[in-house]
Amino acid sequence: MAIGDALARGEADALRTMYREWPFFRSALDLIEMVLAKADARIAAQYDRELVPADLQGLGDDLRARLQRAVESVLRVTGHPELVGDNPVLRRSINVRNPYVDPINLVQVELLRRSRSGKADETLERALLVTMNGIAAGLRNTG
Repeated sequence: MAIGDALARGEADALRTMYREWPFFRSALDLIEMVLAKADARIAAQYDRELVPADLQGLGDDLRARLQRAVESVLRVTGHPELVGDNPVLRRSINVRNPYVDPINLVQVELLRRSRSGKADETLERALLVTMNGIAAGLRNTG
């Protein structure tokens, strides 16, 4: 992430000033922060464990590490203690949403596993579509 590179070069003060004083940069970083807040590395790891061949799981590990670095970089620039820490309504919405969306993800993992086994039928495919719609609705604008 470019912000992480700038932080590594010692440009944290400049980035914080840009975040405070430049509405476009603040808006862009706030949108990135919102998307990062909705990402769940634990759920992604579960998809990997169940659905990704062992020789390809390193890719998911790398992506989750990059996600963590992006989160850390955004928090360093914004100064928020947690993602979307300045937006209590959105933070609460995400916290309330997760207990409902997480089980749908776990059901989807199992349905995808069954679908990939070659024994898919219309009922299975319909159930899979329901999980996709449920997750998208739960994530709202990032679904």
